[in-house]
Amino acid sequence: MANPILPFWEYIPDGEPRVFGDRVYLYGSHDRAAGHEFCDYKLKVWSAPLNDLNNWTCHGDSFRTKDGGERPADTPWTRRQCFAPDVVCKDGKYYLYAYIVGSKGAIGVSDKPEGPFKLLSQYKYDENTQVGDDGIFNDAGVLVDDDGRVYVYYGFESSNMNELDGSDMSTVLPGSHMHP
Repeated sequence: MANPILPFWEYIPDGEPRVFGDRVYLYGSHDRAAGHEFCDYKLKVWSAPLNDLNNWTCHGDSFRTKDGGERPADTPWTRRQCFAPDVVCKDGKYYLYAYIVGSKGAIGVSDKPEGPFKLLSQYKYDENTQVGDDGIFNDAGVLVDDDGRVYVYYGFESSNMNELDGSDMSTVLPGSHMHP
């Protein structure tokens, strides 16, 4: 079934809508039209005015794990597929969190909600810090709380949560892991 809000040729599964300013932004995986695999090596961002959700704009490739198209790869350590991004705003910067197959994932940063996002880091934690999901942070959802604390919720076969250091948006705080 085609996406009911985007053009019929565009496939954005794992959609994560976020409102920044007077626009709603749609972040998600990117399936290739007529592709035989789920998801792609790039992420795209679409947005629409809050008062006109029938008028969507494509902002192009926002993050890539493989060279091609509009920009080179953002991840020097891998050329694997990326999935299910989320974006949050903190202190005027926009942070993208993406799951990358077989990786600790990637965190990108931009001055604009549509990106493009430049690589900031992978998740950082030492060997004694407990994280779930084998440390790959699958399908992350990120919350910047009213007090400025940052939490990442993630999981594939189980749910997990860790707090991130809000000063760098990528370091997992020791002792913060929760697995309900």
